[in-house]
Amino acid sequence: MNTAEKINKVIQGLSEPMRHEVLDFAEFLKQKRAAGVSKPGNIAERIHRRFAGLDAENIPFPERHLPRTPPSFDE
Repeated sequence: MNTAEKINKVIQGLSEPMRHEVLDFAEFLKQKRAAGVSKPGNIAERIHRRFAGLDAENIPFPERHLPRTPPSFDE
């Protein structure tokens, strides 16, 4: 049994509104692929591109998240 036959068998037991949801999801996946969103690639490169330009040194933290006294690492 191929994938299409398995999907057809599963949706036979679903209500019409749920079948429509399956159709909507399949169409979403088709559009996503056509738009090139699901490009395979190196995850590290994608993360790097996503956060490029982030100034991690100057992220503002609310006072409540800052320690009251700096930690001491001296023994």
